[in-house]
Amino acid sequence: MIHIKSSSDINSGTITAVAYERERLEIAPDLLAAVDQSRETFNALIDSGVACYGVTTGLGKMSTTNLSDEARDDISKNMMMARAVAFGAALPRPVARAMMMIRLVNFLSGQDGVSSQLCRYIVSRLNDDFDPFIPSQGHGFAADGTPNAHCFQTLIGEGRVLDDRGASISAAIALSERDQMPYELAPKEGLALINGITALPAYAIYAHRQASALHRFSNRVAALSMDAIASPKDSIHPALGIGASAGVSTVIDDLNKYLRGSTVQPYKLQAAVSLRIIPQVHGAHADALDQVQSGIEQTIQTFSGNPMLVNDGGEGAPALLSVGSFHNQFLVNLIEYLAISTAHVICLSERRLHRMMDENQTGLNPQLAPRPGLDAGMVVAHKACIDLTARVRMAAQPLSLMTSETSGGQEDYMSMAVPVIQRLLEIVRLGVAVLTYETLAGCVALDQRQAVFGAGVTELYDFVRAHIPPLDKDRSPGEDFEIIHHQICGEYFAELDLGSQT
Repeated sequence: MIHIKSSSDINSGTITAVAYERERLEIAPDLLAAVDQSRETFNALIDSGVACYGVTTGLGKMSTTNLSDEARDDISKNMMMARAVAFGAALPRPVARAMMMIRLVNFLSGQDGVSSQLCRYIVSRLNDDFDPFIPSQGHGFAADGTPNAHCFQTLIGEGRVLDDRGASISAAIALSERDQMPYELAPKEGLALINGITALPAYAIYAHRQASALHRFSNRVAALSMDAIASPKDSIHPALGIGASAGVSTVIDDLNKYLRGSTVQPYKLQAAVSLRIIPQVHGAHADALDQVQSGIEQTIQTFSGNPMLVNDGGEGAPALLSVGSFHNQFLVNLIEYLAISTAHVICLSERRLHRMMDENQTGLNPQLAPRPGLDAGMVVAHKACIDLTARVRMAAQPLSLMTSETSGGQEDYMSMAVPVIQRLLEIVRLGVAVLTYETLAGCVALDQRQAVFGAGVTELYDFVRAHIPPLDKDRSPGEDFEIIHHQICGEYFAELDLGSQT
């Protein structure tokens, strides 16, 4: 059980525990009492005649329309249904759970003006595994309004949730099965639920976990290729880590660990650039991962609702501020940078694979063919990667710049957060395939080299050879790829749906 005494207690660690490990959650009574005090302040402002976007007025272009008392009662529910426009397969289940956790951060701050009852209801749904179904396509809202609408309309019995088998069922039925009534929204609570940054950090946590897994695996594969090509170890000498970035130093340490015990002698005095810059390219990827993690933590703790309730809006009086804190360009930019950094790791893998085909670089058979002239060897593996890396380069283009205008120009800039993260995941998915091809070819090269290899290299080689035999003559390599790709996904990327782009 995780006990929350302050909104700052909710960080990526607690979110991961609840979203991925299904830890139960409890909020301190004093914190909930403070939430209710803020709710009373909000109600007093509305009762005094203060206008509030989405409470006394319409939304977007309709914000100039003042609502009747009857319309005020209906708008919270109406806005949650009207904005649930997405379609397609569901976002990963932990993302939905993380979104619910992150929304609590804003609510527990008191600046969203919601009631403690709403906070309690969300905690209860997390604790009874009520996981919303959030479609993955069609997220061009100015903030996270579309995923938020799909996520939180389930609390009022609308939309769908995921059952224990991952199938979608009606939220109303799921609530009934738990003997729960749909939540009755109070004024402002519908707006508070659809507003703010939730999908961005929640999905970023998921993507960061997958990109981190790719990073760890890519270091191991790079070490295998260094032994396979008989590359000099100069480029990973520990002295190069002194004064370098944290990422470069860590990669050098990893490569030395994987290559410890290798007796492979360099074939050439100087290897190709693609072998010498592994610490720099992989190190930049490690640094990008660290920056995204920092950005996630910052985003979680930053208020992102609109309007924002402040206790001092001038002359000591409380006020509602119309703000743009629902737009986090900082984290989006970091994810774009991580996508480019990941693409470089993958493109470097393709280039190492090409070098592995060249007998002038390796001293091995041309194209690693068992019977040169008769056999094609592993050159076809490299040809397959030309397709994959072309897709990687296209996917790495900054998607967040593809913004547009909606709502008659009222909502005229979008963060594109969900599409940006999905492109990063697409790059990871393609990268796993490229690294798998490099691994297959590297193992063929190791068979031809016949030496004592590094401890980490041997471990990966043995993993591959436990599932596919050595190449003694040409055979259809597609089946070998499918077998080892499946095994690698299960061993290193168990959480990632590598069959889709979401």
